[in-house]
Amino acid sequence: MNEVSEAIVRWLEQKRVADRTSAAVLSVLALGTGTAVFLLMTLVFYTLLSLSFGTIFHSVSLLAAAAVALTVAAFRRSLRAMQDEPQLGLDPMGFWIIKDIFSVGPRLIREGWRQVRCCGQLGELNVAACARALGYLAAHNSAVTWDELVQHCPQLTSQCLREQLSLLDGVLFLGENAARVTLMDPFRLRLRWMLDPEQRTARAEDQPRHRREPTAQTLPVNEPEKLSAYEILGLSPLASALEIKTAYRKRMKQCHPDLFAGMDQQAKALAERWTRALNAAYATLNPRGRTAKSSPPPPH
Repeated sequence: MNEVSEAIVRWLEQKRVADRTSAAVLSVLALGTGTAVFLLMTLVFYTLLSLSFGTIFHSVSLLAAAAVALTVAAFRRSLRAMQDEPQLGLDPMGFWIIKDIFSVGPRLIREGWRQVRCCGQLGELNVAACARALGYLAAHNSAVTWDELVQHCPQLTSQCLREQLSLLDGVLFLGENAARVTLMDPFRLRLRWMLDPEQRTARAEDQPRHRREPTAQTLPVNEPEKLSAYEILGLSPLASALEIKTAYRKRMKQCHPDLFAGMDQQAKALAERWTRALNAAYATLNPRGRTAKSSPPPPH
């Protein structure tokens, strides 16, 4: 295989453009809608203050400032509450529905800024270095140590390489301090299919210096069920409910059956196995699901 696979480079370039466009559109929509919700809540607070204290305070500017302050306080309180969502306790009365309604604006603004950061990070993506790292990981059926991968990709610092690989949905960081790194098996399989034409060309040109990589047919079925829920979703234990849901959806895209329509039955079975493992991980971390499981049955 070439030091830097042209097929993976082209795929990464296309993915970067598509993901940056998607992130830019989502950031505009989320920030715009979140701002509209902020203004609407301010208007509601202003109306309530006018009805309650309008006869005492005749200053419109004072009431408006108080309404803005109340809205900001409500947004800040909601944002702080989001940090504790994975540890939600029992909620048998369904009060989380009311909380979700009032947290729509803060959620949208938070997601909008997250998409802005993601768009900036994708713009700085070193395609050549990431393609080299992906090609190296695709050649291994098991996880490699982080130090080994850093030595193979000297173009980037360790921290920068970790941040950029974290933007790719199929990369898994395992163990304490993410000391090992590997690929989701369906993602590894797709990369090997990208590399297969290059391998055939290299053999036709009689270039013995290029080592033949394992083909898709020799890919062993690993055991995603043995990964922790945080590892398989690529999250830290401090991840919020929104981050859990976002990571789950991104990982599921790597296992979608349409991606393996032209491959053999082993590839399809592999995708289905990872899909089940991702569903189980999401059910474990999803605060709503955990609340429902932990709620006591209603009395008869």
